Amino acid sequence: MVEGFSQKQKANFYDNMAIDVEKLYEDFPLVKGSDSVCNKIPAMADFAHRIYRSRLLPLKYRSLACKALRQIRLDQGWFLEFRKYWSEVLKGRPLWGLDDLYFLKNVYRTKFQDTEVPDIADSNQHRQAWQRPEVLYQLLHLVCREAIIDQLKILTKCKSYSSNFKSLKMLEFGCGTAPITASLYDFYKPKSSAQIYISDIPTLAFHYASYRFRHCSNVTPILLQPENDFVLEFDGKLDVIFCITVFEHLNDPMTTAQKFYELLNTGGILFFDYIKGDGGGLDTAEAVRQRDFVIDFLGDKFELVEGRLTKEENMHLTIVRKK
Repeated sequence: MVEGFSQKQKANFYDNMAIDVEKLYEDFPLVKGSDSVCNKIPAMADFAHRIYRSRLLPLKYRSLACKALRQIRLDQGWFLEFRKYWSEVLKGRPLWGLDDLYFLKNVYRTKFQDTEVPDIADSNQHRQAWQRPEVLYQLLHLVCREAIIDQLKILTKCKSYSSNFKSLKMLEFGCGTAPITASLYDFYKPKSSAQIYISDIPTLAFHYASYRFRHCSNVTPILLQPENDFVLEFDGKLDVIFCITVFEHLNDPMTTAQKFYELLNTGGILFFDYIKGDGGGLDTAEAVRQRDFVIDFLGDKFELVEGRLTKEENMHLTIVRKK
């Protein structure tokens, strides 16, 4: 190859973004704008969402309509919102279309697969692992996943176990891009009394989640800080907590389970799962060591509503109610 026709890869090229996550949170803090209003989410105010939330259609058909319109690319609202974030906040090179996003996701997938959390229960090490450049894949993957997979299964179950579904106080913990909260607003319109909290450690995915709901006064982001060992700091009580694909990543899952018990009202519902892994990748060794104790605690303090509490194999979606 003639040397004059090639160049060495530099930082922050299209496929080699190196984002300073700590600086990102400083430059774009998780605060509401002066124009924030209850249930205001501009990206979910288009024609497609009027279909998804239409009371004239059964929920099943609204979900099918959502998947179909996104797959045939008539509904690109989700992509346009992310593209704005990518260019204006992350300062990435323009994504001209969906194919650019899908290509970029696959490029970063190859970088992400070797990422690992050190086998120590240190909060700062844990944070740094989730802020490495290759973990940009998590954000890209979750954004693309939401375009074809909704969380209606979980929300439907939540509605069936809650008498005041649209005015609940709920928390999506370890939420990433907050897909449950996104699906809630895709298909329902919560009442003004509803209070939705989303919480995670400082990652790109959580920063984007907070960005999406920056105009919505009743969706509140709660950042888990390493100086507090990522323990959730929250004053008040909750009706529902979602903790999906999270326990295996925590550096102290027992403290989190105890915090959930403290925060839930009597009769409050916890949705969770817990894989039986080996602590590899971005799972933690501490989550493996504490798994049996967490399951025993939840079995003692909560009533099993759906699913099963098992130590021998992966726990899929499980629902328990505080006694």
